[in-house]
Amino acid sequence: MGLDPVKMLAGVGLDIACMEDLETQISFDAFLRLLAECARAAGCPDFATRAAIQRGMPNLGEVTLLMREAETVEQAINFYTSHLTLHADGTFIQLDKRFQNPLVVIEISARTREESFQCTQFALVGITMLVRWLLGEDFQPDMIALAFAKPPNMRVFQRFFKCPVQYKQVLSGLVINESILQRTPVTSSPFLRRLAMQQLTPIMKRSVTSFSNKVERQMRKMLDEGGCDAESLAAHFNMDRRTVSRHLSSEGVTFSRILQCVRADIATRALAETTSSLAMIADQTGFESLSSFSRWFQQSFGCSATHWRSQQAARDSAEAGALMSLDKQR
Repeated sequence: MGLDPVKMLAGVGLDIACMEDLETQISFDAFLRLLAECARAAGCPDFATRAAIQRGMPNLGEVTLLMREAETVEQAINFYTSHLTLHADGTFIQLDKRFQNPLVVIEISARTREESFQCTQFALVGITMLVRWLLGEDFQPDMIALAFAKPPNMRVFQRFFKCPVQYKQVLSGLVINESILQRTPVTSSPFLRRLAMQQLTPIMKRSVTSFSNKVERQMRKMLDEGGCDAESLAAHFNMDRRTVSRHLSSEGVTFSRILQCVRADIATRALAETTSSLAMIADQTGFESLSSFSRWFQQSFGCSATHWRSQQAARDSAEAGALMSLDKQR
């Protein structure tokens, strides 16, 4: 894309030398900023898609080996999602079968919409490559759902997935046919599969994630299902409220702070990427009334939700115009 790798990495606090050793861990926040900054500097909304294609199939070490030895594609995906924090603590991916068609849901703990949009693309490409590795290159999802507005010029993204793409959805993810999930990966014999599982499963038990991340994910699930309070959340973890507070305090956060951040993320995404009514968004963020939501939003953002939405629409329109102009120049 004509960008200077050394300069771009340095801009987010990374040394180019980190590319020499694949075992080197880098800041997840820095990675998110890097994708977003490259997309902005290149004027390329599907930059992360291009980067993921160039990267090729994700190398997830023991996780990849476990996927290779799974009995079904569904089991392989569950291996991937349950151990992903070994490689990207901040990416939450889950196979959700509550809907008519199974959906691999992707949630990114990012600071900005652009960071989340770029990393979501990166993850979608990676998951698709892994399934193609398991089943063959002819695999394609039934549909891609994105909880973002459609930017101009997503040609490479569309060409890679070869399936319908729906924007401004409630969730981001990849829709897979149930029959695909039940297929057996083209991998090894049953004997080798059992042997691999015996050797690899104990190794994978070291997979961990922070308690605050687990709390955040449960909060999102509870809000999606109707509401979230400290007592119910504590019961989910088989703890009392004080124990939950102590665990969170040891990580430098509180229940109310996490809830505030989750609500802010849900509200701003819904306002920017959907046409949902304010009453519906109030319900999604766990408020009993529109007036309570409105007071919270005003206190949190210093303006009304309606004003925030109109300002965001104006910014999106200006950004789209700039990108279209850049594309014409090319």
